[in-house]
Amino acid sequence: MPSSSGNPRRPVRDFVQIPLDFVQENQYINPPLQGVVRVSADLFEKLDNKISDLVARHSALKQEHQLLAEEHKRLLQEREALKGRIDAILSRLEGV
Repeated sequence: MPSSSGNPRRPVRDFVQIPLDFVQENQYINPPLQGVVRVSADLFEKLDNKISDLVARHSALKQEHQLLAEEHKRLLQEREALKGRIDAILSRLEGV
């Protein structure tokens, strides 16, 4: 029967320590930036255009989603109405 102490015996494993000799001395050190980093206005303009395009596409997709949601709701209502009509027809046929 297992003990109730909550410390089940686990097998002892030997872990192998991997040396980090393969890492070069300064590999993780990023030197500070020297001077001023300039980004061209053309790059900002391209980025601005891409963002504007994404915002326009998002808004168009949002509008399309709204229209599809409305159509889905309408089709569900139409489906329920048709089910009601079919049920009525079937009950009349059973009465014949």
